[in-house]
Amino acid sequence: MINPGQADQNFPGVSLPSFLQLLEHEHTSCTLTVTSEEKSGAFFFKEGQLIDAGCDGKAGLEAVQALLALRNPAFRVSEPEDRMTRVNQSLARILLHASAAGEDGASLFDEPPLPEAAKKHPLLRRLLAEIMAMPEVRHYYLFNPQGKSVARSLDNRQLCNFITYTVMSSLQMRQSLGCEVKGPHSIQVALGSGELLLILPGIGLIIALLLDGQASAQAVTNRIRAALHPPKKVRG
Repeated sequence: MINPGQADQNFPGVSLPSFLQLLEHEHTSCTLTVTSEEKSGAFFFKEGQLIDAGCDGKAGLEAVQALLALRNPAFRVSEPEDRMTRVNQSLARILLHASAAGEDGASLFDEPPLPEAAKKHPLLRRLLAEIMAMPEVRHYYLFNPQGKSVARSLDNRQLCNFITYTVMSSLQMRQSLGCEVKGPHSIQVALGSGELLLILPGIGLIIALLLDGQASAQAVTNRIRAALHPPKKVRG
C-alpha cells in the first residue's frame, strides 16, 4: 500500500511506468517526484488519475513526455498538491505513445483541455494556452469587468468572491483618489497555504492566477501580457 503521508518513500528496482500504473490502480492521490542526473520534475495524481506534471519549465503532457524520457530515474511519493487538470488522456494511452515516441521521435500529445468558453474565442484560447503552459500556475480564474466568471480551473467560490471583492475595492479606491491615479496593474496576495495569488485587472478581463510560492510574479505577468498583446507581423 502506498502511503503519501510517509515522506521520502523510495522504490528502487521498480520502473517508472509500472509505478505510475500502480498509483492509478490504487486510486492514490499524491505527488510523485522524479529525479535523474539530467533533470527533475513531478507527476500529480488525484484519486488515481494523472491530472498534471511539471518538469524543467514544462507543464502537462509536455512535462509527462520529458519525465518519461529520463534515464534511470529515482522517484518518491509525497502529499498531493491542488493542481488544475492539464492532462486529458488516459495513462494507458500516454504510456503507449511514450513508448512509440521513444522509437520514432513522435510527439504524444493533443493540446491541453480548454473550457468551452475558449474554443471559439481566439484571444481567450491563446491566453489559456499560455497559462496552462506555465507549471508554476496551479489554478486560474478569469472574470469579465463586472466580476462574472468567464472561465476557471477550480470551482472555489470563496476565492472567486475574494478576487472580485479585491479588484472592485481597488477600483473604487482609485476613483475616490481622482482620475489621475492609474492602476493597480497587478495585485499580489500571499496566502497562508504558501501560495501566491496574482491578480491582473484589465479593461476587458480580470485574470487571477494561483501560483507556487516560489514563482516569479513578474515573469508570469510578462508572459500573460505577451499572450494578450503578441507582436504584430511586419509585412515585407
